[in-house]
Amino acid sequence: MKSSFSEPIVFLTGNEFLHMDGKSFVEQVASYFEEIGGVANSPWGEVLLDKKGIQSDKSHGIGRIKAASFAAIKDVLEKGVIILPLDYYATNDKKQMTGMMAAPIQIGSDIFICVVVVIFNLIKKRLYLHETFLTEKIPEIAASSLVRGGVAASPQSRGSIAKILISFLSGNR
Repeated sequence: MKSSFSEPIVFLTGNEFLHMDGKSFVEQVASYFEEIGGVANSPWGEVLLDKKGIQSDKSHGIGRIKAASFAAIKDVLEKGVIILPLDYYATNDKKQMTGMMAAPIQIGSDIFICVVVVIFNLIKKRLYLHETFLTEKIPEIAASSLVRGGVAASPQSRGSIAKILISFLSGNR
């Protein structure tokens, strides 16, 4: 069930979910999630992988690497390690039951760490967002979460997620 951070748990080409005429990105990923069962069996129980989670994730910004890594989300939730235990954290200006899991993945010839954020409400646990970091860029991204112009970065920003990941890695090496 648990993954070490020594070997990737998923190998992707980087060409997953390329532009397709007649089918939006969200529709492509939703179809993929349906094909693989629509849920991931995480240590916290079943996590719903659906259009709402894809749209939430996409609204946080998406590039080619993050797009391809949607294909790794189920594996990260099922084989990764918990880097932030499920608990009440400030998310979207309110406290929500949230947790994070991470695992190394390979896209092309590069190794990344994929982090998946899950939000739990009274009804179900759902994918909220995920981020995919090139391993050697994690410290630089974490530094970007510092206060900018007197305003702290969002708790779910790339930089904040990278800081949680670094904290986990430094405590477990």
